Amino acid sequence: MPDAKPSYLGAFLKHPTNRNALLLATLAAVAVSFPLGLSGVALVGILALGAEALAGLIVPSLPSFRASVDHQQRFGARAERKAQLVAEIRQLGDSRVLSTYEHMWTRVQALYQTVKQKRTNLSQQDVEKLEDMTLDYLGLCAVNLSLKQRKDNASVEAAERGMVAVQSQLKRAGLPEDEARQLRTALSQYEDTLQRSRRLAVRRSALEAKLVALPEKLEEVYQLAITTPYSSDMGGKLEESLSRLRIAEEVAAEFDDSEVFDIDTRATTSVAGDRAPLQAARKATGTLKA
Repeated sequence: MPDAKPSYLGAFLKHPTNRNALLLATLAAVAVSFPLGLSGVALVGILALGAEALAGLIVPSLPSFRASVDHQQRFGARAERKAQLVAEIRQLGDSRVLSTYEHMWTRVQALYQTVKQKRTNLSQQDVEKLEDMTLDYLGLCAVNLSLKQRKDNASVEAAERGMVAVQSQLKRAGLPEDEARQLRTALSQYEDTLQRSRRLAVRRSALEAKLVALPEKLEEVYQLAITTPYSSDMGGKLEESLSRLRIAEEVAAEFDDSEVFDIDTRATTSVAGDRAPLQAARKATGTLKA
């Protein structure tokens, strides 16, 4: 969610109540203009401006007003984020994710009603955290779907072919030391790429496991809120669900580095000074693409 604070004064000026008050002041000025003329309009205008200035100093600093503005900002940010993520997942073509999300969203709306009716120990802020969790789940699903479209196996195979070609070059008799050094560097890059790909495969499995568990944890919180609404264990279940999400986010963050899938770039950057040995390797392996 956005960290930027909203303009409370701007929210006050745009608030329907303030607009209605200004409209009433305008109507009053028109009404008094008949018996009093311009002096009556000026009097109403001065009183209205004074009241507006005083309210502008007091209302935006009220905690209840600020809480309402903050809530509206969070609501708008969630709606915008939801629209973006749903559009992205539809583009990726997985309706099952959207179906699961809609079920989670329905559960959260039911919890909002339960809190509104004061039939649970959960607070409004607790349910907002759960709603944020459903959106984060949607975002992590988008990351996972995008990762599935990457050609990981092709990248690993390309790295393995590159290693074979470089090792063949290193066995060449009479190889100059500078070329041997560059080839060893390239070999190290290939080995590093393979290791990172294996680690990412493990982390992706962990991410997928968390994505399976998160809807179940939300369902558990929902069932607990409905069946035992005043349970003292409610806060612990909520925190457990949110902690699972944080773990999933940490796993997803591991996939941020696109260099892992750009083997050709990683293998050639550190040996750009003399490309002859790597050109020979490329002839043996073909063009390496992520």
